[in-house]
Amino acid sequence: MTMRARNHLTKFLILLSFACAVQAAIDFKGWLNLHTKSYGSEVEHKKRLAIFNENHELVKQHNAAFEVGITSFSMTMESPFADLTADEFSTLYLMEPQQCSATTHQSSGRLRPSNNGEVGEKKIEKAVDWRSKGIMTPVKNQGHCGSCWTFSTTGCLEAHTCLAHNKDCTHWHGLAEQQLVDCAGDFNNFGCNGGLPSQAFEYIKYNGRGLDLEDTYKYVANETDGICKATAGEVGAEVAFVYNITSNDEEDLVHAIATQGPVSVAYQVSPDFRLYEHGVYDSYNVTTNTTMCSSSNTDVNHAVVAVGLGETEDDVTFYIIRNSWGTSWGMEGHFWMKRGENLCGVSDCASFPIVPKSGDRAEKKNIDGGTLRGIADKVLY
Repeated sequence: MTMRARNHLTKFLILLSFACAVQAAIDFKGWLNLHTKSYGSEVEHKKRLAIFNENHELVKQHNAAFEVGITSFSMTMESPFADLTADEFSTLYLMEPQQCSATTHQSSGRLRPSNNGEVGEKKIEKAVDWRSKGIMTPVKNQGHCGSCWTFSTTGCLEAHTCLAHNKDCTHWHGLAEQQLVDCAGDFNNFGCNGGLPSQAFEYIKYNGRGLDLEDTYKYVANETDGICKATAGEVGAEVAFVYNITSNDEEDLVHAIATQGPVSVAYQVSPDFRLYEHGVYDSYNVTTNTTMCSSSNTDVNHAVVAVGLGETEDDVTFYIIRNSWGTSWGMEGHFWMKRGENLCGVSDCASFPIVPKSGDRAEKKNIDGGTLRGIADKVLY
């Protein structure tokens, strides 16, 4: 037996040993009670039970690898998606792969200063968590609609609006995702089939009224009658400028999160991600011993909000990211993603809005869309 084969066999035996030792986190009956779920027929119940058991085997194998340090995140059968196949989950919750052309070229210069020092340097802390600042609204749930891009947009814009006006927004219902689903199509967005936060921010900037409140333009998790009802609600936020981070410029992304606030990001979700529990997500595939996701800027299929930065005790750096699948998924609706290698394309579609403060509203229409310099001193904090 060759050394390579011997190593593979040893790894297999270790995984098998831990797989046998890992206790089943929850059985199907317990899972149904946990999520108050039932099915319309015995046939459907049996189908879901079979899928649940298949996912359970995957979780056992993955967590065995996690226990011995091969991967840095664990999975759980308590996930609200434990009765779905990867294909079903993708159809119900992910958007179609997006081309991140909006951030391929720089439009505003880097936040992180180069030789010209356009924006002042600020020390990057090892730990940054905007949730502790009172500017994050409660985690939302997009439901059976590929509208993650709208929740990434609102989550980020809500935070910057609250930050600009120095308000505690931890109990605010926030902004209207449904307006983006219904009204932002002219900016290359496609309702429940996907879109990009950078393009949604552009819609909010140029539509003449901003974005309505959630309370007055209710989210219904589907494309309604195709009629935009934005004139009926109350405006909750405006955008003066959109800062697009150049694709794959992870240094600028980190600097933006550390010094400016939460940032909308998009990435490619792999099939295993629906069962994430905790830890630093690295997209490890236990069956192939490889990274599952792609880092191409043409394959992103989910948009979220990066709300902070962190580092583990063994020096693994990560993003703290807010999702839109409710609080029963992940770490109360959040996850950590490994940073520094553009994992899953996380820095390919990053952007955030510049929000006008009260005194800036009169100048909003006169801002040059091609440069940040004119308003940097006023709105970059």
